[in-house]
Formats: sequence, C-alpha cells, structure tokens
Amino acid sequence: MTIRCLTVLLLAVIMAVAAEAADKFRIGYIAEPAHGLHFIADKKGYFKEEGIAAELFQFSTTAEGVGALKAGKLEVGTFGTAAPLLFIARGADFTIFAGMMIEGQAIIAKPENVNLLKDLKSFKGKTVALGKLTTGDVIFRGALKKAGIDPNKDIKVLEFPGQSAVVEAVRKGAVDAGIVFAPHYTLAEKKYGLKVSNYIADFHPDYTCCRLVANTKDFNAKKDAYKRFLIAIIRAYKFYKVHHDETVKIISSTLKIEEDVVRKDTYTNATFQSNPDPLTDGTLEFWNIMTDIGYLPENNVKLLEHIDTTVYRQALDEVLKRYPNDPVYQQMEEFFEKHNTLPPLGTHEHNHGKIDR
Repeated sequence: MTIRCLTVLLLAVIMAVAAEAADKFRIGYIAEPAHGLHFIADKKGYFKEEGIAAELFQFSTTAEGVGALKAGKLEVGTFGTAAPLLFIARGADFTIFAGMMIEGQAIIAKPENVNLLKDLKSFKGKTVALGKLTTGDVIFRGALKKAGIDPNKDIKVLEFPGQSAVVEAVRKGAVDAGIVFAPHYTLAEKKYGLKVSNYIADFHPDYTCCRLVANTKDFNAKKDAYKRFLIAIIRAYKFYKVHHDETVKIISSTLKIEEDVVRKDTYTNATFQSNPDPLTDGTLEFWNIMTDIGYLPENNVKLLEHIDTTVYRQALDEVLKRYPNDPVYQQMEEFFEKHNTLPPLGTHEHNHGKIDR
C-alpha cells in the first residue's frame, strides 16, 4: 500500500471517529429568515467545528414544533415565546437557555384599509386573523389592553393553523387585518399587493420573540454539548452581522425564498433582529403579559426556574477568550449584562420575575 493510500485511509478513520464523537443535535425551527443563525452555523461548518452533528427540522407551526420537543424528538426547539411559555404553564419541564429573534411580526391589510388602522384604538370592532400561539398575537393583545381596549371583547380574533391561511383570509376580505411573521408580510406585499399597516414593534418595541428551548432533563445531562452548540450559534451571529450578502444567500437557499425578500426583512428594513441572547427580562415581561391578558391557565410556575443563562454565559466567555478584541462579541457581552442581570436573590422583584428594562 502506498504512502498516499495510507494517508487517505488514516484521514478517513480520523473523520469517522470525529463524526462518531460529535453530539447529535436535532434542531427544530420555523421557516423564517430570523432563524438564519442555525443555517449559518450549519453551512459555514461552525456546528461541525464545535463537535455538534446538527440535523435541522422545519415545522409548519409553533404548536407542532413545541409538541415535537416535548415528545423528545428534538434537542433544541426554536418556536416563538408564546408556545413554550404556555407549555411550561401547563407543566412541561422545559428550559429556555438562549434566544434567536427579537421583534419580526407585522399587521397586513388590503391597501384600501391601511389608513384605517393607524393606531391601536382603530382596531376596536375589527376582525383580525392570526396564527395560533404566535408571538405577535400575545404582544398585540397586550398592547390593546394597555391602550384601554379589551382584547377579548373589543376585537374579533380568528385563529388559523398557518401563516399562508392568514394571508389568504386578508386577501379574500374575510378579515380586516392579519398578523404574520417574516417573511410572510413582505411576500404578501410582493405577490398579492397587500400592505403592512403596522409592525407589532410600533406598539411594543424590542419585544422578545423566538427562544431556544430544551427539555430540562436533556439540557442538564449535556450542558457541555449545549455550550458548544451555543458557541457555534454565537459565531454565526458574528457572521450575520458582518457578511450580509452571504447571509442572504444562505437563508434564501435554505428556505427557498427570493433573495430580495430575505434582504429586505433582514437588513434593508431590519424588521427583526437575529440574536441568541437569553433575554431574561424580555421573557419574564412576555410571561407577565400572557398572564395579564388571560392567555395562561392558572399555575404556580416560577418562570425563573425554567430559564438558564449560565451555559450561554460560558459559551460567550469561551468566544471572548478566543477573540478578546472583537467588537461584535464585546457588544454581545454588554447586551447580556443589560438584559440578564436579576435583582438580588430573595427580593420581591426577583421572586416575581421583574427586571427593569
């Protein structure tokens, strides 16, 4: 056997051993550009470099995805904030350990109706379509209540199983408006001439959207693997912030969505932020809104027991150690400190999950 053949054989053995040693992570996501950090970490080889054998699974709805997570079919779920919190309130033993998205939902209407929906009070008496268990639903209802409008009485809500059905209801005039997430509002504008009347962030800036969630048992048993998973995601965030053109191509090819649509939502209009920070403050605020609008069943859940920022902190520390002078990672450090610092243990604010934003 020649030296060249021996070298090839040795490399094959090393690769096989490395693949066997990698931790298998089944990652669930929804087809939206904001979940692009998963795609970047996969396509750029960050998962592989950190010892993660990633398998990506696309789901049509948040409820379907969170159900798969609860059934043990996923190591990571990326499915809004509303659905995981509702499952936790119902007794699911989930841990929220990082994030993926901030903002990203909009209200669409026919062009002739857009000027009639300029503020929250204009929605009184209107019929609004939305996807069940979506982030936009909760934040919109919370904003209505804050504006003095009863979201359970003063508007009519029609729930649909998916985003396409919401768009179709608006197209046909079956509803006055619909709440959808990216890229569906831009696709609705491009394909059907519908218009965005409002972004949900107009009513509640910087609200928390998709979280990274695991079954607590899995998370506690494999914290080192989850740390390496997050290192890959943090590295992907740096790529997303710096390499716009290639990020657009990766997301477009993965989701089979036109590049101009991806670019518009991701960068031109920046209708969302892809950000892996755990956002403890935003998650607790979301829980309080769900409670306030009657979205959750009665429960004795202490949500802080279902949020773990320690592994993300370790992952970010490792990345900062590798790249101590990188401005993107330094900004991530500042962002983490701002949004995940709890009041002192034992105080009323700590026990009730209240953090000043």
